[in-house]
Order: sequence, then C-alpha cells, then structure tokens
Amino acid sequence: MDKPRPYLTAALLCEKVLQEKDEGITIVRVIDKLQYRLQAIGELPLPVGTKPIVAIEGFIGIKSGPITGDHTVKVVVERPNGDRKDVFTFPVKLLGKDQGQNIVMKMGLGIDMDGLFWFDVLFDDEVLTRIPLVVMPLPEPEPQAKT
Repeated sequence: MDKPRPYLTAALLCEKVLQEKDEGITIVRVIDKLQYRLQAIGELPLPVGTKPIVAIEGFIGIKSGPITGDHTVKVVVERPNGDRKDVFTFPVKLLGKDQGQNIVMKMGLGIDMDGLFWFDVLFDDEVLTRIPLVVMPLPEPEPQAKT
C-alpha cells in the first residue's frame, strides 16, 4: 500500500495569484502554453546570446487529509532536454483533516529552448503531481502590404 499523502486541491501555472485579506485566492489567466516573441515589432533585435525572461506565477493548494506534522513541498523543473533543477522548497505544517496550506510561487522563466517543460510537485521527495508548460515562439507576423 502507498504511503498516505495530503490531498491536492490545485497545482497550476498562471499569470498572477492574488491573495485577499480574508485569505481567499484569485487565480488570473491559467497557462499551460507560453508563446513568446524574441523582439517586439519596431524594436531593435535582442543582443546575441540574450534569452527572454517571462514572469509567471504558480499555485499549489494542499489539504492535510490523513497527514499531520512538518513536511516539505518541493518543485523541480524538467526542461525539454531532460535537465532537472530544483526551483522551490517550502516547509509545510499540516494539522490534519481539512486544514492545509496554499503556496504561491513567483518566478522568471528564462527561455533558451522550446518544448515541453514539466514542473514536478514533490511531497517529502515523492511526486504528488506534474504541471506541464509548452514553450514555443509566436509565429512571425505577416508583412503589411502597402496600399
């Protein structure tokens, strides 16, 4: 039988997480695909070797369920080429039943490759879930015909 785990209420990437005074959470613009442009129309090109950085946020909500005590939630990103890197580690104290914890992650994603990124959510070093993010360039705009 598997070890008991907390219940996952949400795990996602988005544009913004708002935390209200009453502890309510508002998630703005959930994303699982990120399209970027290397230069804005009318601007100079980026210097060679420069990679765009996109600000994104993440949200993880867990409820204790059968779990109590001090634990760790970790987020590990797996890049399209298979490289893995720890990006966040959060200590959590779970009090049982419907008690839980909300985790908000603010990050800058440096884009130096396209493809499928996975954000693994680990609870005490065991995978709780995975959040996918596809990164791809925007198609080049069609040249405007002069009339």
